[in-house]
Amino acid sequence: MKAKGFTLIEILIAVFILGIVLSTVYASYTGTFRIIRATETDAELYSMARTVLDRMTRDLEATASWKGAFTFTARPYYLGNREFTRLIFRSTAHIAFGEKEEPAGVAVIEYGVEEGMEKEGYTLSRSDSLRRDPEKEETPTGGFLMCDRIETLTYRFFDSAGKEYDTWDNGDESQKKKAPAMVEIRLGLVNEKDREQPFPFMTRVRLPLSPMVTP
Repeated sequence: MKAKGFTLIEILIAVFILGIVLSTVYASYTGTFRIIRATETDAELYSMARTVLDRMTRDLEATASWKGAFTFTARPYYLGNREFTRLIFRSTAHIAFGEKEEPAGVAVIEYGVEEGMEKEGYTLSRSDSLRRDPEKEETPTGGFLMCDRIETLTYRFFDSAGKEYDTWDNGDESQKKKAPAMVEIRLGLVNEKDREQPFPFMTRVRLPLSPMVTP
């Protein structure tokens, strides 16, 4: 009996069906990998936000006076057309990075936002120096990078009466030699899918030696 082979039409149909199957499998895997990458990015952002807010909380909770007065200023400045706030205060949460550095003491801690890559937003740096007079000495260079991909970073300050302020300045008579009773930090990290809707994070920190306040 003579063996019968496949006709050209049968081969074309088989190739067509195989193409559909492979396309479906490829689309499925592509979608899965896209979800995995998005999940990993979200997890990284949440971890970074948790780390930086925890560090800022520790620093603020250790706010300390120096020679009977508090040094605490929060002044606005601009990067292009974007407004940010430079936060400067004294704290016992000093971190020594070198063997020759003193391991403990009251330090001037400064948080400032700097320009990053356009698509990656801005960066937040932390400087930490013992026995520095922030009114007379400039901020040391080479601050420690705490966070990148920042879209927004804002603060709100509350005095012991619960009154809210957008800034805090020891030069102001009502705030002279004082620290706020509570600080609210709102951090927004870049959302690559929608830059108008950054990922929001928020925390409130009650400073030591301050009475309870309910904003």
